[in-house]
Amino acid sequence: MVKFLRGQYQVLEQVVLFGIGLIILTSVFSIFSLLGNRIDLVAGHDSFQETNMFLVSNAIEAYGQGRFFYNVSITLPAPRVIGGNTYQISLNKNGIHISAIGSSAYNTSSGVYNANNTAVNMNGVELSAQSPLKMIFYNNTREFFLRR
Repeated sequence: MVKFLRGQYQVLEQVVLFGIGLIILTSVFSIFSLLGNRIDLVAGHDSFQETNMFLVSNAIEAYGQGRFFYNVSITLPAPRVIGGNTYQISLNKNGIHISAIGSSAYNTSSGVYNANNTAVNMNGVELSAQSPLKMIFYNNTREFFLRR
């Protein structure tokens, strides 16, 4: 006499299929989680680049207008936070440098066209949390400053 174990095979089959479904769900979740982190990193870099280009374009504008007027001051509505990070803006002879506070992943710098070659003095270091910032160009002394 042979016994057939049909009910037990069906339960075992369902348990195995459920386990395979859990493995697929876990792997899809982890892949999208890693992809989301990468997208956040790339978006943060892009945001830092855009902010840097915004500051550079305003610096060039201040320099261009300052050549015709005694001195020029431009108020910059720079964002206080980029990607959840506050950042430091520094203006020096090499141009404008932006670096995130507490994260070494976000750094960018750019020259300021011809202004950093012809200005005698370019300086200023400010935190983004202290926005709005002012870029000041004094034509008579050829100085460029970044102030609050």
